[in-house]
Amino acid sequence: MEIICAGYPKTCSKSCSSALRLLEYNVADLAENIHFLSEVWYDYIDGKCSIHKEYKKYGFQANQDVPSNVHWEALFHASPNSKVILTVRDNTEVWRKSFIGFLKQENLRWGNPGFWIFNRITSLGWTSPNMNRYFLTTHEIMKKKFFRNCDHDFYPAPWNVFTAHQLIKIMEPYWEASVDQYEAHIRRVKEVVPKDRLLIWNVKDGWEPVCKFLGKPVPNIPIPHDNKTGDTEFIKKYLVEGAAGKEAQAWSSWYMKKALCQVLFIGGLFIYEKKTDFKLSKTIFSFASSKF
Repeated sequence: MEIICAGYPKTCSKSCSSALRLLEYNVADLAENIHFLSEVWYDYIDGKCSIHKEYKKYGFQANQDVPSNVHWEALFHASPNSKVILTVRDNTEVWRKSFIGFLKQENLRWGNPGFWIFNRITSLGWTSPNMNRYFLTTHEIMKKKFFRNCDHDFYPAPWNVFTAHQLIKIMEPYWEASVDQYEAHIRRVKEVVPKDRLLIWNVKDGWEPVCKFLGKPVPNIPIPHDNKTGDTEFIKKYLVEGAAGKEAQAWSSWYMKKALCQVLFIGGLFIYEKKTDFKLSKTIFSFASSKF
C-alpha cells in the first residue's frame, strides 16, 4: 500500500477518499470493505490472515473507514514505504458533535417501526454474507474500540430495543469514552509514524497540504466535502444503491420470501389439520407409537 488513512470516523474520511480518487489512487473505503474485504477483515480480527496481502491482491493503494482506520497500525507496519494521512477536525469538541450527530442520524434513518425491522433483519443474518460479516466486525470495534470495552450490544440493537431513541439513550453514557478514544488514537499515530511520513490533515485546509505530501499537482477543482452529517443522500448513492447495498437487498428479499413461504406452509397445514380433525398428526403419532 502507498497510503495508510488513519483518520477516525467523522474526520472527513469520505472527503479524503474522494480527494485521493481524484488524485488517481485506488481507495478501499466502506463499500469496498464490504464488497471485497469483509471476509478477510472478519478473519483478520481473529488473527487468521494478513489483510495487507488482500489489499495488494485487489490493487487497492489506500484504505479508509472502519475497520481499516482502527487497524491502521498493522497496515503501516506491513507497508514499510507507505505514507500515513491522519484526518482531524478543528478540535475534539467539533469531532464529538459530528460523531454523535452521525450516530443519531444513522439510527433515526429508518424511522419506526423501520428501525426495529432493520435491526431484526440484521440480527437474523438476513443480509448478504458480506454485509453480515461486516456488521459483526463493526459491532466488535464499536464495543471494544470506540466505546472502550463496552458490554452493551448496539449493532444490531437488541430485540427489546424498539426505537432508535431507546438505543441512543443506551449509548449516551459512552459518549465521553468515545472522546477519550479519539484523542488516544491521534496520540498513538503521532507516536508511531515518523514525521516525514505523516500528514495531519484538516480537509478544510484544501488541496495543497495533501498534494505536497504525495507529490501530486493541485487539481483545479474544489476539495470534495462528502457525507456531511445530515446529508443522507451520500450514503444512499454510495452504499445503498451501490454493489454492496444491492447485494444485501437481494439476499434480504430472498430470506423474507423464504420466511413467508414457511409461514404460509405451516399456516396452511394447520388449517388443513384443523378441518380434518388433525388426521395427519394422529396418523404420524400412531405410526411413531407403533415403532417405538
